[in-house]
Amino acid sequence: MSGQAAGWRPVRGITWTAAVVLLLVAVPLPGAAVDLAPRLQPTRSVYVPASGGTRLAVDLYLPDRAGQDRWPAILVSTRYGRRVERDIHDVAYFTGQGYAFVIVDSRGSGASFGTRDTELSSGEIADIGAVSRWIARQAWSNGRVALMGTSYSADAADLGTGTGAPPIRAAVIRFTESDPYLHNFFPGGVANTMLRDLWGMAVAGVDRSVGCVAEASACRDVPQLAPVDDDPDYAQLRRALREHLANARIDVDMLAITYSDDTLPGRPVTLSSRGTLAQMAQVARHRVPVLYSGSWLDAGTALSALRRYQQGGRIPARVLIGATDHGMRHGADPFRGAGHPGVPAPARLRALEHDFLQRALQGAAGRARRIDYAVMGSEVWRSTPSWPPAGVRETRWPLGADRQLGGDPVAGTVPYRVDLATSTGRSNRWRANMGVLPDFSAWAADTSRMLDFVSAPVATEQELVGEPRLELELRSSHEDGAVFAYLAVERGDRLHYVTEGMLRLIHRRSAAPATGAAHNFARAALLPMVPGESARLVIEFFPTAVRLAPGDRLHLLLAGADAGTFQRYPLHGDPVWKIAAGDSVLLLPLRDWQAGSATDAVTP
Repeated sequence: MSGQAAGWRPVRGITWTAAVVLLLVAVPLPGAAVDLAPRLQPTRSVYVPASGGTRLAVDLYLPDRAGQDRWPAILVSTRYGRRVERDIHDVAYFTGQGYAFVIVDSRGSGASFGTRDTELSSGEIADIGAVSRWIARQAWSNGRVALMGTSYSADAADLGTGTGAPPIRAAVIRFTESDPYLHNFFPGGVANTMLRDLWGMAVAGVDRSVGCVAEASACRDVPQLAPVDDDPDYAQLRRALREHLANARIDVDMLAITYSDDTLPGRPVTLSSRGTLAQMAQVARHRVPVLYSGSWLDAGTALSALRRYQQGGRIPARVLIGATDHGMRHGADPFRGAGHPGVPAPARLRALEHDFLQRALQGAAGRARRIDYAVMGSEVWRSTPSWPPAGVRETRWPLGADRQLGGDPVAGTVPYRVDLATSTGRSNRWRANMGVLPDFSAWAADTSRMLDFVSAPVATEQELVGEPRLELELRSSHEDGAVFAYLAVERGDRLHYVTEGMLRLIHRRSAAPATGAAHNFARAALLPMVPGESARLVIEFFPTAVRLAPGDRLHLLLAGADAGTFQRYPLHGDPVWKIAAGDSVLLLPLRDWQAGSATDAVTP
């Protein structure tokens, strides 16, 4: 492929500044209508004492309903600012349905006091339990609390279900990373430097807000900073910000991380340990019913939801996975083009959440467990109690020396000189996690930057659903490197992105079969390549669901870099690969297509 993005030339790019604004201020995506209506104001804003006496800034929104004075509450804990979360979470809708809505600045952020020694610290999560107990003691509370969040606030809410706080009865969890190492910061052991640098620098800047510390008049210009009611001159907020100056910086800490068991400098904490999967024993013990959502096209949010579901045992759970942006407000199905209305529509999604909360808060969630997912390239949603769904078979698609995919492979060696300028551009699934609309509509016909293996036309209608896997027999000229593998469907004259997987070569050692994973990414598993010697690599793709129509061709595209998103490996030199065709195979989860319709995720 040629051009800036090796075939990905995004319609909707984004600058560094715009990325930060989208992340931290949640402005509309390009083309979206701008809401100029007055913002809903809190009923009151106060400081609440939490773990260790740390004072946390809290916004409270009460319903305006005559004849009722005790309500269930929804609690959001955020490090992006209370008023930002107000707009993300449609507070007016939920208060209109009879919920009190409580938003708290997590410790070391916003107007709250305290410091942050890591993201999603044990103290930060304990605060969620403390605030839920404070809510239950209030005269307006009926004693029942549901946690809610999107992105980081969802990570916090998910972990909050493991606190054991009695008021917490339900959780709505949107777009999380249940393993921060594997699902976002180091997928396949490859460092996501874009996320590290953009997100890390953005939150560090807002946490410190040195302009506000220096001059009170500057505080009102930072939307993430909202003083409580008895702090009109920002004096307390500015004292809190001075404490934030001691916050750890994730963008700096991550420079010391390579392996999944690497700890943050000076602290016995790993990235994975701050995710829900590492704390599932405690989460499962309390069995808080959850409504989870994610997207096939948003970083690792679909994988996070599915792994959480699989490991959740008997936790009542419903999972919704669409083909959308980060937050499920805009559609991103590559077969339809980016920017179409999200499915389910935001109004339908809120109604589903309200219905779930009503049942869960009344103790009527039962034991139901199910996954609803969109099938890309179709209008169909399906429901399944298990993942992968029943009836899926693993099919083998060998790689041929003639660049054919599937059938009887031609034996031989396929050489490839890694092009380190190869890039998926500025609207890929990883920037989706930063608020960018994932857009793959401008794939170029020229695939010269990548190795492209192409199948014969598909003969029958099928559903590709599950987690593809690539077993690659490869020789490299270098000890280190990375393989990026992309699965795409050629329909007509267009190439449509489906999913991807990657692996840093030093992490190639196989994990113990009992783990169910291909690799464990631990320091003890380090296994550099021996230059010139063949090695078998297993590359796991992110989960997907897509309809294959008769005449479609499958493409497997291989690259050794994704410039602008991931760290280059090796740091010096230009690797040359030799792939053993015939001995390398793509494993695809397929089942025969069945006519279907939308579930109630789309229509009531």
